[in-house]
Amino acid sequence: MSDQSNAVTLPPGVTILPGRETSQAGPTGSMVQGMLFTLKLPNGAETNVFVAYDLMRDPASVSAMFAQRVAAINAVANLGN
Repeated sequence: MSDQSNAVTLPPGVTILPGRETSQAGPTGSMVQGMLFTLKLPNGAETNVFVAYDLMRDPASVSAMFAQRVAAINAVANLGN
């Protein structure tokens, strides 16, 4: 039986494409190693989310990052409705 507390969850209908290793500037300007993941939303929109390797140890935080990004995109996408 898998331990769900150790799994990253995606918002309903969202899929994730394979990530690629990269780095980007962190808050202090130093380079942070991590992976860039593409999330595909049910409406066809795609967004990239950078996840630092240090953060990958906390699946709940990664799940929250993904959910926040999707919620923000959906809020803008729903402006015309």
